[in-house]
Amino acid sequence: MINEKLIKYFNQDIALAVISGLKKGTDCEFSKVTVRPFSSGDSVKYQFEYTVKAQVKHKNVSADELVGEVAELLENYFTQCMVYGSENDFHINCFNGKVKAKTMPPSKKVSVKAHNKKKEYILNEGEEIDFLIYLGVMTKEGKVVKAKYNKFRQINKYLELLKTSLDILPTDRPLKIVDFGCGKAYLTFALYYYVVKILGRQADITGLDLKEDVIDYCNKVAKDLNYTTLEFQKGDIKDYDRTQDVDMVIMLHACDNATDEGIVQSLRFNAKIIIAVPCCQHEFFKQIGNENLQPLLQFGILKERFSALATDSLRAQILKALGFDVSVMEFIDTEHTPKNIAIRAIRNGGFNQKEFDNYTAFRDYFNLKPYIERRLKEENILK
Repeated sequence: MINEKLIKYFNQDIALAVISGLKKGTDCEFSKVTVRPFSSGDSVKYQFEYTVKAQVKHKNVSADELVGEVAELLENYFTQCMVYGSENDFHINCFNGKVKAKTMPPSKKVSVKAHNKKKEYILNEGEEIDFLIYLGVMTKEGKVVKAKYNKFRQINKYLELLKTSLDILPTDRPLKIVDFGCGKAYLTFALYYYVVKILGRQADITGLDLKEDVIDYCNKVAKDLNYTTLEFQKGDIKDYDRTQDVDMVIMLHACDNATDEGIVQSLRFNAKIIIAVPCCQHEFFKQIGNENLQPLLQFGILKERFSALATDSLRAQILKALGFDVSVMEFIDTEHTPKNIAIRAIRNGGFNQKEFDNYTAFRDYFNLKPYIERRLKEENILK
């Protein structure tokens, strides 16, 4: 793959890029591809214009997808790409996976800029942030790699979500935080950096994931960065056990009932704060039913979306019944992914019968048998 070889040529504001020079013997319907930036809300996207004889076809991609799209075209169909940028122009030649480029002074004015709305983040461009540099989000000079700008914003949105929650946790001892389903752990490293390096607090943070190679890699990164109280373990959420209580449990994109298992475990560990961004809600799709809602439930796509909302509503409500203050808010991963719902629950008391009655009324109205309720009873958390 030539993606990494191309990133440095696109790590600037782009005025125009022209991909041409069809490879011999290539079965390709288009003869040239022109790439232009355009504003989309507070971000920049890119329109690929494919020339097909006397016609053109268009495709829009996000900043994160730009280099990958160009790389695919150069690997499969074309031999050269002319990039007109704010800092330099590049004439790129690509043969047999090898990339060579001639550098020239910029010759075209950039009318659409990726950073024309300067926003103050928790982590700011220009700062040399070690984990972002290590993971390729920043250069060694503290400049955000253009293809990773959406990842940079996602990390900051995540920290903003956690910021107010962390303020209520004890300050006289190390915090205990568990991240269920940490994946490649960009956000886990961000959490450690924010808590330990920025806030100056002590914290023991554990990331859990099912993939052994991912865990090995994350532990290597933590060691290389000297993040001494950050560790990663291989394991399933429902099998994870510990003897110490936890201050905060985080689960991002735990699919379907994995979110419920994470909530159950959080309650077993007496977590003070639970942060969940659920996804892939399938449980209620086959269960949900009410004659009064037939006009809604008769359509598959509407039933699917409503079932997902009902799932998160019941999760939030049962947490309220168990003594938590609950907020439900929007959480966006990246520019090109759908908006998700984040549930933030902060322990603030004991069992609340009125809130539980609201839970059961909602549950029964839609003829639901929630997995989370059964698991809470199995663990004697709910009577």
